[in-house]
Amino acid sequence: MVIFLITFTVSSLVSNSHAVQMTTVLSPRQNEADPIFTANRFITIQFDEGSELAKKLSTINENVRFKANVSTPGMAELISGINRDIFTEKQSPINIENATVDYTGALKGSSDRLIVSYKIVFTPIITGFTLPSNNSGSTNSLVDLDWRGFHTSRPLTLQVPDIGNVSINYPLSLLQVKLPEIAQQLNSSEAAEIFRTPLFNFEDIATPMERWHFLFDPTGSQASSAGSGYQELGGARVVSIFSLGESSFREGVMEAKESDATALVDGANVQIHSSTPPPSGQIQIAGFATVTKNGNSEIAFVSENAPEGTSTATGGFPIQVLGILGGMMAAISVLVLWKARK
Repeated sequence: MVIFLITFTVSSLVSNSHAVQMTTVLSPRQNEADPIFTANRFITIQFDEGSELAKKLSTINENVRFKANVSTPGMAELISGINRDIFTEKQSPINIENATVDYTGALKGSSDRLIVSYKIVFTPIITGFTLPSNNSGSTNSLVDLDWRGFHTSRPLTLQVPDIGNVSINYPLSLLQVKLPEIAQQLNSSEAAEIFRTPLFNFEDIATPMERWHFLFDPTGSQASSAGSGYQELGGARVVSIFSLGESSFREGVMEAKESDATALVDGANVQIHSSTPPPSGQIQIAGFATVTKNGNSEIAFVSENAPEGTSTATGGFPIQVLGILGGMMAAISVLVLWKARK
């Protein structure tokens, strides 16, 4: 029954991987990870069928695709800007050392609408999430989790060969590349806010960890065999898996973000609808992890082995775990103050 539960939960996450907005595997010992953040959005521009605007946009079928890395002009500024935002907004000690971007923007017209879609995959290499401990002889670790829900309003502009300057954070930029006249009119309309709303907003991934589903795999074998991306890291065979996006009575309902506006384009009234998928994510931590909150900070206490009698899925923690958490609160309080002073 336990094996079935583990396999079913992890497999469900894998089958919906196309919608995952953040996934990562953390090893406290290695103190380095490459989380994957995916920004998705869909914007529909609806117009009257048979109108002059329909004649212009109905046949549009355009794509902008590119990959960027540290050698791409603008990437160094992008990384340093996000690092500053994470430190300022989250007081997190993590540092992005490197990153890649995989950008896909598409425009697809039909008789009465133009659908604009965005998918930007941001894969940073981060260090520093394992917090320093005042107990040098302990095999337990403290892991910072606050960085996961970062957001930035910076344009994050990259200079892309054969395309030009592209803001990967502002939806308007795609239209500026492919439909500059339409973009100019939208940018000066009541719908401008929709096209200026940043794509790199992962604030919903900062949903309190108590609303994430918890799964503990005592061997790591189920997570590995299910193809979830788990690797045996830092000498730990056990794995703690936290997942967000499963709507239930305990976790609550995760909803899409919707917004609407109107605009005048080429003399025609258009209706604009924007939709961002509900938040979803997965955090795998090498070892047995329990999360505690102190103020606005959430920290995972990670041990290589779970206390006897630990539940394998979301539910009440055994008394041994509660005792360990109680003993760690003083150390965690000190570390929260340390983070705030950094």
